[in-house]
Amino acid sequence: MAKRLHSFALNKCQKRVCIAKDRISQLPDEVLVHILSFLTVEEAANTSVLSRRWLSLWRYIDRLDFDATKPLDKVALQPKLRKRQMKKYLRWVSCTLQMCKGQRLDQFRVCFDLNKFARHEIDKWIEFAFSRNVQRLELDLLKGGEHIRNFGYCYTFPAWLLGLGDSADSSSYIPHSNDLQILSPVKQNFKSLKVLLFKSVNVTGKVLEFFLHNCPFLETMAVHGSGTLVNLEVVGPSLKLRHLEIQYCYKVESLKICDTNLVTLRTSVGTKLLLKNVPMLVEVKISSAAFNHILNDISSCLSCVISQLVVLHLTTHSWEKLEHYNFPQLTKLKKFVLTTCGQKDRSLLGCTSIIRAAPQLKEFELQLISGCSVQTVRECRKAAIKCRLHHLKVVKLWGFYSGAAHVELVRYFLENAIALEKIIFDPRTPMPTRFPLDPLFVKKAQTARNLAKLHLEGEVPPDIELVIL
Repeated sequence: MAKRLHSFALNKCQKRVCIAKDRISQLPDEVLVHILSFLTVEEAANTSVLSRRWLSLWRYIDRLDFDATKPLDKVALQPKLRKRQMKKYLRWVSCTLQMCKGQRLDQFRVCFDLNKFARHEIDKWIEFAFSRNVQRLELDLLKGGEHIRNFGYCYTFPAWLLGLGDSADSSSYIPHSNDLQILSPVKQNFKSLKVLLFKSVNVTGKVLEFFLHNCPFLETMAVHGSGTLVNLEVVGPSLKLRHLEIQYCYKVESLKICDTNLVTLRTSVGTKLLLKNVPMLVEVKISSAAFNHILNDISSCLSCVISQLVVLHLTTHSWEKLEHYNFPQLTKLKKFVLTTCGQKDRSLLGCTSIIRAAPQLKEFELQLISGCSVQTVRECRKAAIKCRLHHLKVVKLWGFYSGAAHVELVRYFLENAIALEKIIFDPRTPMPTRFPLDPLFVKKAQTARNLAKLHLEGEVPPDIELVIL
């Protein structure tokens, strides 16, 4: 009897079991390819093992993101692996492009530690991307994936590809025409470009200006660590460009931006900057080594836009001597970010001078760069000048806790920011790194958290949220 009941129950359960159908594979090819395009190349190619239906779908994706996070992490831990990983990366990208069948590209991204000795392969990759009407071209060739390379070892963008023929190392170079079914240089279709990003790539102002004036949809241009960029003019109301970054290009002699609708600008060549008639510019980031350069950048280079800025990010080694300085009024500024170095016994109250000049400020962020704790042992002091801050709601403090320097800055905001809602303290470095955190660093970060909690909890009233990450 028991066996019959068991058999009956088992049969009943089996009838209720529903066999799941693979409904995703029933979608049209175009839909599946579109879905795969949101993955990295490696992730998309891995779907080929799912079934015969998926075997070749990845070859038609229109976003080729050759992300190499894992290999770069390995190289960071074991630098001796760099050459081996580089060869593997070069083979991987070249072999993959030979298998790709798509006729257009939304994105082509290379991200690996590559230098001028990989020129042959990179040139072919760029030709391939242009022949597919690429819209977003990214060459991120930073050393170790995060550092600016020595300019002498940077890959040089092939100016001959644009018919210019003047780039360094390109005068005697022959365009590639094998392997990847490349079009001849004069037939390259670069006019679809919307985003252009070069990191540790030597590129001239002539090449960049060519893109600006011949790519009617180009909205974003970023160049980090170019040793051949000397002069650049971004001029003309017809330009579509909205976002420009020129960082760590130390040989720049002039950067002229006139009569354009640029919205955001990030640059480390503030003293070489000329701005004129840029009515849409509302976000600026300027890096400078010394505070007197920052003063020059703000008072001269930014004078024509100072009253229209909404976001301002300044990076300087020193800010201490600016507490009594009267900055021009930043009447529309909503967010101010200051990146500076933390040094023992140095006050942070110098930044209040620019805060006083921003009556509409809503958010302030301090990024304190320091490899170790710089806790001060001196007595706290008050800011020399008081100023009511009617709109400031959020204060975020990055970096190691520095004792009195942080306490006196927090006290300044508590006394003057009548609308303050939240103070955030994060001891982690605002500069990301591939290296695993050293146990000693982790220990110091926890110590910083404990000290911040001990000192700040007694200062911050309960109606203001104190967040210690």
